[in-house]
Amino acid sequence: MGNPATPDPPPACMEPLGAFWLLRDVLSALDEEVFLLDPDGRVLEANRAARQSLGQEPAGLACHELEQCPEGRRAQGDCPLQEALDTGRPAEADYTKVDADGRMRHFRVRTVPIRGADGSLSCVVRIKRDVTRRRLMEQKLQQSEKMAAIGELSTYIAHEIRNPLFAIAGFSNSLLRSPALDASAREKAEIIGRESRRLEGILKSILNFARPTDAAPGEVDVNEVVRDTVAFLRLGCADNLCIDLDLAPDLPLARGVADLLKQCLVNLVKNGLEAMPDGGRLLVSTRLDRNMAALSVSDTGRGIPPENLAKVFNPFFSTKDQGAGLGLAMTKKIVEEAGGKVLLASTPGQGTTVTLLLAPVLAAEAPA
Repeated sequence: MGNPATPDPPPACMEPLGAFWLLRDVLSALDEEVFLLDPDGRVLEANRAARQSLGQEPAGLACHELEQCPEGRRAQGDCPLQEALDTGRPAEADYTKVDADGRMRHFRVRTVPIRGADGSLSCVVRIKRDVTRRRLMEQKLQQSEKMAAIGELSTYIAHEIRNPLFAIAGFSNSLLRSPALDASAREKAEIIGRESRRLEGILKSILNFARPTDAAPGEVDVNEVVRDTVAFLRLGCADNLCIDLDLAPDLPLARGVADLLKQCLVNLVKNGLEAMPDGGRLLVSTRLDRNMAALSVSDTGRGIPPENLAKVFNPFFSTKDQGAGLGLAMTKKIVEEAGGKVLLASTPGQGTTVTLLLAPVLAAEAPA
């Protein structure tokens, strides 16, 4: 018999040096930014994603000098590095940052203390992960659950109120037909009837908001919708109010439903006019913005207080004495269901601009 076959040498990754380079390759392939810090909080090493994010070699930088932790700008929680050093356990904190496009990004930083063979702290691993998309999905899920609950509750309340409301309106009409009523009683019966009709209108708005828009998106000429809508809205304007148009001639067709877009525009124009009780100028404009068809309504009214900016699109939020506060909420719902976005900018005392970003019809799409 011959000599037994000589076994193959172990692969390089099984050798200590090979394992080290393998670990570096793995860390370099990660999208997360990974820093290795010494017990004093200075950077010993960083992976490729971390170096690219910083735009410089981070070795030797103190943790607080890293761009994602300027002046302790944390969304919540204490410094995770300090917490890990104090407790000897992993720690997390959330950070926020405004990127070059002016958009908010969310990051989660986790620090993990590493101990040597003698049990002493040898280094700390710091991992930074971009959780903006996850945060967005969480917000959408919460909004979806909230809207589902609002829709179910609204439908139940509306149907429960309609029955007694129908009886109230009926008795009011019956009283008004009676010749025995004096002037004072007739005036009260008229108020009952008028308020019943107003309440019926609010219930219809609530039901329309809770009901999904079943219309299939088609192709909409945004400029044509603007011209038609503004033409009849101008008829009821006071002399101290003016509505101007600035329409882009090369605006692409947008995906949506013309009647629903008209409903959105009516809501925005009415809100703008009501924000200028002493007169002013309302500008309705269209343009191509971020590769989307943009429709903006700008007024020179009193503006929206900063504390209300985050609430104006919430259903049933209103600063007016009348109405159900569903105009902007319904507008946002219609636009987003068609694949668009709604942007809001307002300065107290100077005015408000609401922009509808509508998805354009692409040349590759079949005609609707």
